[in-house]
Amino acid sequence: MKFIHISDLHIPVKIPIFALRGKMISGYLNFALRRRKLHPMKAVERLIEFVKNSEYDCLILSGDITNVSHEREFAETRKILAPILNEKAFVIPGNHDRYMSSSVEPIDLYNKYFGEFSGDEIPNAQGEYIRIKKIKNLALIGWDSNEPTPIAIATGFVKSKVIDITKNFLQLNQIKKYAIVCHHPIWSIPDGFESEYHKMKNREEVISSLLTNPPLAYFHGHCHSNWIRNKTAATPYYIINSASSTRLSGPKHKTGFHVGELKEGLLQVKRYAFMKELHDYKEDSLVWYE
Repeated sequence: MKFIHISDLHIPVKIPIFALRGKMISGYLNFALRRRKLHPMKAVERLIEFVKNSEYDCLILSGDITNVSHEREFAETRKILAPILNEKAFVIPGNHDRYMSSSVEPIDLYNKYFGEFSGDEIPNAQGEYIRIKKIKNLALIGWDSNEPTPIAIATGFVKSKVIDITKNFLQLNQIKKYAIVCHHPIWSIPDGFESEYHKMKNREEVISSLLTNPPLAYFHGHCHSNWIRNKTAATPYYIINSASSTRLSGPKHKTGFHVGELKEGLLQVKRYAFMKELHDYKEDSLVWYE
């Protein structure tokens, strides 16, 4: 399967201050005053052109389309991304798409605007977010690891129930070739890039559960610095992070996205980064860990 993996687009959308509530206010001001300049709209535009002009089987978007999960953001980003949202897209939510409880209840705004590109709910999901999309001979399984959290907290969690239902579904349908798409990482680079207030709280449980019938790959975002981890005894699958695809790189952040192919359990991949001086994406070196 040939894929393009993008994540954490954080597409800039102007929202009147009077339309913001609670945590949205500080989150929006933080983005508008500090982070907006790191996510230029030109990068979004060129990314869309790159995808449109590429040959691929699946576009994987592993969350954080919005910044504070305001409905205006969902409506505008849906229009902006329309040229690349089609039957090849597989999209899951990120923590910024679940930023406020009001974005989940009474109406799930992510599902309202992007649900049709999130694959199908697996049978007997028991109300949990477990999605599947089959591309060629590979099944993509989508999990929602996000929950509304207090200010400055961006942790995630995958319920044991979700893990068990997924494992039973894969076993019942004898699915061996699959990949997991989830917003939060289950492994971080050795320099302590990810804090306790930013990580998946039960990553050890997830890692342990995937030792039986392991996926070919685990796609995620959340940490705004690209990396790929090779297969190991503890994680016998590739871990691929393409966050943030539209952020400018810096000394501590090698950002961009990955284009590759999963074939016979092996990964062939390239990384592309937005070059500010060129106003375009260019192939860049891989950030690869053994």
